[in-house]
Amino acid sequence: MEQLRSTRGSSWGKDLSLKRVIGFSFDRLWMLMAFYSIVPYLYSSDVRGSLYTTLFISLCAMVVTLLFVSVIMRGQDSIAGNRTIVAVAAAVTCVGSLLTPFSDLNTTYGMLILGIGSIMTGTGSAVLFLGWIGLFSGVGGRLSLFELSAGMCVAFVVSLVLVAVPPLLANIAVICLPLASGFMLGRLGGAKAPALPLPEQPPSGRTVGLFAKALAGAVLVGMLEGFFDVLSGYRTFEVQDVYGMYLLAAGFFAMLAVVLIAVFLSRDGVFFAYRFAMLLLCLGCLLTPFMGDNNTYSSAIIFGGYNCFTITLCVVCIDVARSFRIGAVRTIGLGLVALCGGEVIGSAMAHGLHIAGFTSFDLAGVTLVAVSALFVAHLFLFTETDLIKLGIGEVSRVLPGADEGVVAEVDESVGEDEDPVDPCDAIVEKFSLSPRESDVLPLLLQGRTISRIQETLFISAGTVSTHIRHIYQKTGVDNRQELIDLVERTREHAEEVE
Repeated sequence: MEQLRSTRGSSWGKDLSLKRVIGFSFDRLWMLMAFYSIVPYLYSSDVRGSLYTTLFISLCAMVVTLLFVSVIMRGQDSIAGNRTIVAVAAAVTCVGSLLTPFSDLNTTYGMLILGIGSIMTGTGSAVLFLGWIGLFSGVGGRLSLFELSAGMCVAFVVSLVLVAVPPLLANIAVICLPLASGFMLGRLGGAKAPALPLPEQPPSGRTVGLFAKALAGAVLVGMLEGFFDVLSGYRTFEVQDVYGMYLLAAGFFAMLAVVLIAVFLSRDGVFFAYRFAMLLLCLGCLLTPFMGDNNTYSSAIIFGGYNCFTITLCVVCIDVARSFRIGAVRTIGLGLVALCGGEVIGSAMAHGLHIAGFTSFDLAGVTLVAVSALFVAHLFLFTETDLIKLGIGEVSRVLPGADEGVVAEVDESVGEDEDPVDPCDAIVEKFSLSPRESDVLPLLLQGRTISRIQETLFISAGTVSTHIRHIYQKTGVDNRQELIDLVERTREHAEEVE
């Protein structure tokens, strides 16, 4: 508790909100009960068939909705503050949840209800989830990592309780949860921090390429989760009714680990959370061939890693929006499109897999392909170096006609000839920056990319990234813009003193 209070005081201040944690837990609790427990489908003649068909259709509806909101819809960043949109999304999700118990793959009427309900739940839940993550974008990456993971922890605990209560009561709770989530989002949305202004120019090609790489990695991780979830929970093995309990328990312990990372490793929380997510995903895949006729345990580990990755992706998108000063909901929406789109592809592959005569050798081959895809994502696409570059706003807008490595000054007031006061010296002294960090600081303030700083100082890109992270840690900022603001405040204070 002392570490938590210390972290809150130094990194989070008074911004930590229990209401945000509870409201987000309502949203995620609905998701867990609707898609990862059999409770809403107990009245169907084909429980698991109805569950996984609903999940697949809902995911498709989510991808379409996320793509529409993040790319086509205007004023995306006002979703959390627009009570009408939030209320409609909550009502649509609620009605879809009400239809779920009446869905049945073995009757025409039940199939029609399943399709309508799945589309409604997918569409409404996508808007609510975007609204919640957009709300968290106003508090920054470090705090959002803790609050998002804490909300997930609460959701997992309550879901374990709900699957044990009488089905009628659990279904009533599932139906009411979207309304509770929408109510909390509508109340908190009005107090959301103002959206960061959009840049005067579109993001550079290098910025877009960097983000596209990360999204490609998210697609592969989504494919991994979708494939193994359907394969293990529906297509190949005789799954017990307690399968969902294993998933929920594994998800709780995984998210609890992320909470501890956010508390005790707050400055580098997103990097350690990403490493932990990839570790769980890799471990779950590698254990798959040894599970025999029941992949419950390996699939549960993959599920835990997937949830950790989802939270990490949301935080990375929040940091990207703040660092590059672009729309938060648009950035987050594209990230979720990649992740959920990959899950749709993976689910479709597993649904279409010919499982007759599926041997342990076949399962080992599938595992080898999955682990290879995971390594590609981790080593070449969604890499830790890219996380650093995205998190610190590594790419700045290039001056028209200038050399690609030369970037525009981030702030015109930061000039060596025009300002007699050099705030860099004051920052170096105040925050005890090392000599090499003091060399990197002015170049960073000039908007230089990591590669440009590397060429100027004759050091490796990894060393540059490390120095930048240390500068951010020592000065208590999250991105380049906050560092510039700190420099401006330091300059103004020095001028007042003089």
